[in-house]
Amino acid sequence: MSAEANRVVPAARADAHFDQLDGLRGVAILLVMCYHFILPHENVNGANAGWILQVLHAGWIGVDLFFVLSGFLITGILLETRRNAHYFRNFLARRFLRIWPLYYLSLVVLIIVLPRLLPGNDALQSMQDKQWWFWLYSANWLFAVEKGFQQTSGGYFWSLAVEEQFYLVWPLVVYYVSTNALLRVSIGLLAMSLIGRIVLVHNGVAPNSLYTMSFTHLDGLAVGACLAIWFRDPVAAARLLRLVPACLSASFLGLLLLWFIDGNFFYWSKNVATYGYTLLAMFFGAVLFQVMHEKRAVALSRCLRSQFMRQCGKYSYALYMVHVPVASLLYPAIFQALDKYGLNVNYEIGFLMFAFAAFAVSWLLSVASWHLFEKHILSLKRYFIYSPRAEAPSK
Repeated sequence: MSAEANRVVPAARADAHFDQLDGLRGVAILLVMCYHFILPHENVNGANAGWILQVLHAGWIGVDLFFVLSGFLITGILLETRRNAHYFRNFLARRFLRIWPLYYLSLVVLIIVLPRLLPGNDALQSMQDKQWWFWLYSANWLFAVEKGFQQTSGGYFWSLAVEEQFYLVWPLVVYYVSTNALLRVSIGLLAMSLIGRIVLVHNGVAPNSLYTMSFTHLDGLAVGACLAIWFRDPVAAARLLRLVPACLSASFLGLLLLWFIDGNFFYWSKNVATYGYTLLAMFFGAVLFQVMHEKRAVALSRCLRSQFMRQCGKYSYALYMVHVPVASLLYPAIFQALDKYGLNVNYEIGFLMFAFAAFAVSWLLSVASWHLFEKHILSLKRYFIYSPRAEAPSK
């Protein structure tokens, strides 16, 4: 293979923008939306679930892709700015501006506004009764204690809590350790998550709890952090590129094997919960490293750079925040409307109508959120500008 073919996209400024990563973010949110949209289907977990429902049910893996992307991007930003003035202030301020306004606006709507508009709604009431878990970004621990998402609504907030906890701790780690030590820490976190799940599941801890506890689901964030370090070392990046095809094949076959052993690909299945998150992190990490390379995955990169995928990535945060409440409201409303107006349509047709309507409404709300709210908040980032100074890789 020629030297040109091995060339990696150079490490860029901390505020650089990669279209292909927007596209990967778009893949992640579409997977998650597919998963949540098919959950109301009457056969989703039953014996009559066909292969289409089974594949769509695996859309929960989109969260693990989000984790890999976050680990890669956040670690890269921190590495490039850790010797600058206002390192902690700028990073945390920019993260808070991106995440907190829409997060807390969503909580105001779900915990304060909607319960007054829809009194007696059990789902909203359950979230209101345990609201402090959400206000304090610790919902993942609530769902770990409850061993799942059945008792309290707002289950999709768990991953936001994990990421926020990562954002608060990781800048300190990156600041105080060398690059080589950071790599060892990241690999250690990956091993800790896997070994922790193996030990805990054999001691009777519920797989649902393993899914939401921070220290048992760090695989994607840890792999993303490793990739951010290797990406900035040309020698390590070239070596890793040669391993990417084998990593993709091995992790994909491993995931298929888990599906076969468990008989499904639910995140709460024993072997998927024990080993699957590590394999997913490896698979998505290999995909990410592949698309960041200039000469590889040309067709995939072109797809990820398409306007639709980049737009999905651009609006992914708002889509994540609104699509579950939208689906929860629309599913009964659409089927009640079909009955009310005597439209005798097949259940599957009615369900497709619901899914398309849920996506359309979620999209419109997300576009409105971006243009009316988010981008104006994000304009405040100009007061917290990164001015990174390149660091030579630690030997």
